[in-house]
Amino acid sequence: MSQSESQRGENSFRALVVAASIAVFAVLLLAGYDGSRDLARLKAREAQLEARLRRSAAEIAALRDRIGRLRSDPYSLERVAREQLGLTRPGEIVVVLPRAEAEPELEPGPAEPTASKP
Repeated sequence: MSQSESQRGENSFRALVVAASIAVFAVLLLAGYDGSRDLARLKAREAQLEARLRRSAAEIAALRDRIGRLRSDPYSLERVAREQLGLTRPGEIVVVLPRAEAEPELEPGPAEPTASKP
């Protein structure tokens, strides 16, 4: 092999390596862009889930507190039994009053024409 052929082969190999490097770099650049966008989306989702977790933890604490009061306070238990279950003590008379509903306001209608006598 002559020196010019070996240089040509070496130059074509370098060109191939450079082209492959550019292609790999371009793919990594595009993947990195998608990855950063996905990361931002996942961080927003994580914040939503953490907020939901905090709300659920607060609800659980409130329910545990209510359970504790119902177990230890007979007045709380009686109130729940009366309000939510509609229970009464023997001999009590229950009076149910109708709920006041908002009555629609009566608006005056158009005046009816009166017939005039000639």
